[in-house]
Amino acid sequence: MILIAGIPDESPVALAIEAAEVAGIAHVVLDQRDHLAIDLRLTLDPVGGWRGYLDAPAGRTDLADIRGVYVRLMDERFLPDVVDLPADAPARLRSGRLHQLLHDWLNVAPIRVASRPRAMLSNMSKTYQAGIIRRCGFAIPDTIVTNDPAAARAFVEECAADGDEVIYKSVSGTRSIVQTFAPGDHDRLGHICWCPTQFQRRVRGPDMRVHVVGTRTFATAIASEATDYRYAQRQSGADADLTAATLDPALHRACVALSAELDLPFTGIDLRHAPSGETICFEANPCPAYSYYQSRTGAPIADALVRWLAGID
Repeated sequence: MILIAGIPDESPVALAIEAAEVAGIAHVVLDQRDHLAIDLRLTLDPVGGWRGYLDAPAGRTDLADIRGVYVRLMDERFLPDVVDLPADAPARLRSGRLHQLLHDWLNVAPIRVASRPRAMLSNMSKTYQAGIIRRCGFAIPDTIVTNDPAAARAFVEECAADGDEVIYKSVSGTRSIVQTFAPGDHDRLGHICWCPTQFQRRVRGPDMRVHVVGTRTFATAIASEATDYRYAQRQSGADADLTAATLDPALHRACVALSAELDLPFTGIDLRHAPSGETICFEANPCPAYSYYQSRTGAPIADALVRWLAGID
């Protein structure tokens, strides 16, 4: 049996539930919206290890029956029924303790988890993750992370002297829209004094997203004129074109190795094929919104995910 935890109406979660149903894989859905009605009990048996159960409106689940968990939870602080409550409100405190206990179990449970909360933290610092990416054999863009306007300006001028543009984005795991540095941005550089920002030399070439599930990979080639193809319509006036692609064996192995190094058995790796022939890696997403890619290419990512969680990959 597998556990699927999240908001069932959200596309990645809904696709995982559907895939489990189609494959005939026994599963339990933990609807995060029921958080105030969920009871999680854990005990540590010196002989048998972790034991416990999960009580939810749908019934009780013995954690010993769970072989794998797909976890895609939103930040519990922003759940609708607690977001406006004071920090010391009983409902908010109870919800926080429930989620902390759930994360603790997911971090240590001897089962397959996509992905463990502690492993997802690597994406909270793009610079930290970039070091791991480079150790796994990928090239990374020339990058500066700074809150010094003079340093950022010097980097932009250096790239411009080489005929290259610069892009900028968040340095944390918070999703941001990648933007091309424009002449008018010079006047706004003072704002980074309060918010360290990542600037990168723009790499030309086609994008590719690779989803790793265990040791399987699903590649999507992306054609777009936008700086950030996820917002192609807004930035270029035309949707990005996504097609299924096949990885060469070396790139497949490198993606699987990076996923393993990050302890992220399910991850979305963002690549770009540079004119030099190098494959540049920008980041590895620890909880990818894979439904965007599956819906456009037909890649069976959700099926691979639930089969991996059930141990039948």
